Amino acid sequence: MSNLSLFADGFMRYLVTYIVFIVAIVAAFLIGFALKKSKNAKEATAEEAVEAETAEVPEKTV
Repeated sequence: MSNLSLFADGFMRYLVTYIVFIVAIVAAFLIGFALKKSKNAKEATAEEAVEAETAEVPEKTV
C-alpha cells in the first residue's frame, strides 16, 4: 500500500508542476499578445497623426 501512496504522491507532484508550467505559458502568451496589440495600436495612431499633419500642410509649388 505504501508503494501506491508513493506513486500517487509523485504523480501529484508531477501533475501540479505540469499545470504550473502550462499556466505560466498561457499567461506569457496572453501578456505578449496584449503588448503586441497595444504596440500596433500606438503605431497606427502615430501614423494617422503623421498623415493628418502632412495633409494639412499644402505643398509649395514654384
